[in-house]
Amino acid sequence: MRSKETVLGVDIGTTKIAACLVRLDGRTEAVSSIAHEADVTSPPDYSEQDARLILKKTRDAISRLPREKLSAVRAVGVTGQMHGVVLTDVDGQPMTPLVTWQDKRSLSNGYLDEIVAETGHNLRAGFGSVTLGWLSANNRIPDNAKWAATIQDCFVRQICDLSRPVTDTTDAASWGLFNLDELNWDFDAIATTGIPAEFLPEVLLCGSKAGQVCASSARELGIPKDIPVAAAMGDNQASLLATLNDYDDEIGLTLGTGGQVAVVLPPGQELKPLSLQSKYEYRPFVNDRMLIVGSCLAGGSAWAWLASTVEIWCASLGLSPLARDEIFQRLSDLGLAAGEKLRIRPHFAGERHDSSLTASIEGIRFDNFDLGQVSRALAIGIMENLKDMLPQDIFTSRSRVVGSGNALRRTPLLQKMAEQVFGMPLRICDLQEEAAYGAAMHALSLIRG
Repeated sequence: MRSKETVLGVDIGTTKIAACLVRLDGRTEAVSSIAHEADVTSPPDYSEQDARLILKKTRDAISRLPREKLSAVRAVGVTGQMHGVVLTDVDGQPMTPLVTWQDKRSLSNGYLDEIVAETGHNLRAGFGSVTLGWLSANNRIPDNAKWAATIQDCFVRQICDLSRPVTDTTDAASWGLFNLDELNWDFDAIATTGIPAEFLPEVLLCGSKAGQVCASSARELGIPKDIPVAAAMGDNQASLLATLNDYDDEIGLTLGTGGQVAVVLPPGQELKPLSLQSKYEYRPFVNDRMLIVGSCLAGGSAWAWLASTVEIWCASLGLSPLARDEIFQRLSDLGLAAGEKLRIRPHFAGERHDSSLTASIEGIRFDNFDLGQVSRALAIGIMENLKDMLPQDIFTSRSRVVGSGNALRRTPLLQKMAEQVFGMPLRICDLQEEAAYGAAMHALSLIRG
């Protein structure tokens, strides 16, 4: 029986849900992935998703895994999109949409600047604490709201039937107003914002058990009851847990909707104070280690923008569009064959450290504005933007970049430009759904002791 036992990993992402079963020896047994299509119509600068629909689709993604294999699950790990927040009632049912990491409402009327000045924290639009502060300041917190949580914390609470949500340090830190020294909320800073402190979930150390699968969830999902469930972790950390082999030698590079570059710091390294304009942040990781992370708002979405633009131009000219995958392939091939005469700064959505940034193309002449050169310049721009997020001396002790995310995995041009810009070889992780796999490996620690 032991050879058939697995752990279940779940990733509740910005656009899709992934679930995977991983054997105790680390081999992937089965994978399921579905788009959740949960975006809701909302005012400009808002980014909201239907939290109830996401939670339903998460169960749907799990149910697509082989039923006979689900019955052999011994532990559950969960991860999901960081920074976002949803308010729930006393029973854990969402009362608001999920306000995602892409939300920019806090930039209006100078609210973000005010909360940064009041707290002294390096906060960004879309951080959970910023969103909660804005909701409180604008009287948008529902009367019966009881708790605030990430969407992955909501799921863990529901399948364990917990009396209140819990979060681990990796997710909690993503909200801001977090004390990295004490690994808990900065309650003094929170008090200045008007955020009801009692809304905040309890913080558990990374790797902690949140609870165990309750009887009703066991019946619904087809997994054994009373098996342990790890406190949900951030998707950045879950992806790195899955992809990095050597924390002291490798750089993690991920292209999802956004993009992230991350380095695991040596144990006990002192963290330098961050300025309010810093392009990077520190994040808790496993085994009491810390990450230094740079995040851009347009990573894979910047590459998708170019394909969408080609489609729009073809439609405007009355031409039949190619299939999206064919467009991506041709853009990559053209970029690999092109020269480097253009420069593109891919700040399509601004950046967390400077929301006023916009994208630009430089160096255009009569003879160089073709798709190949645009593709190559965009790929270089994406990589240069990410590399510029971190202090450059952080790379001197590293010898390899480890890449993940479908945009990078499927695009030879992006891979080549990553090697060119970072000046070191790139290893592409061959795992399917890295974050879900990382969540599964995180859960595995609960049964290994």
